[in-house]
Amino acid sequence: MTIYLVRHTTPDVEASKILYGQTDLDLDINFEQEAKDVQELIGDVMLSNIYYSPLKRCKLLARKLNGDLRIEDPRLFEISYGDWEMKTFQELGNELKEWTKYFDHKAAPNGESLMDVKSRLCDFWQDNISYDEGKSIAIVTHGVVMRIILCYLLEMPLKNLFRIQFGFGKVIKIELQESGKTKVNI
Repeated sequence: MTIYLVRHTTPDVEASKILYGQTDLDLDINFEQEAKDVQELIGDVMLSNIYYSPLKRCKLLARKLNGDLRIEDPRLFEISYGDWEMKTFQELGNELKEWTKYFDHKAAPNGESLMDVKSRLCDFWQDNISYDEGKSIAIVTHGVVMRIILCYLLEMPLKNLFRIQFGFGKVIKIELQESGKTKVNI
């Protein structure tokens, strides 16, 4: 079974300077080209299921993929930064710096911790992912969500998730084997 873990394309925001989390942003003007690039990375594979986050940056990309069934699932939302949504790193200053020391189990004010997100993702995985020979699916979601899934599969502590770096439109191919073993191609 093949799982394509797909990060949404570039949002219309200065992503390197702001915490946007669950804010439903528009997409960058290069969306069509970035979506084509994602399609090329997946190739001619017919996806049996395409699961996606309800945010339009994922929903619109999911519509571009070649598949039979598209399933919106709120458990694939990006982490909620609560009161910090749409604030710059500079605005948050020391508060953000202090939070990053404990973000695996401490939530931003009125937001989620990484453990909160992992809990909903484990529920999603148990409900939807089981070995099925020859089946190919896609999960169109967000950077933090993808990193948490990878930490889960690679048995990495959540506090190390930002050691895994990738850009917008990234496609990670996961081979799920009948034995339960997993092969991840980053």
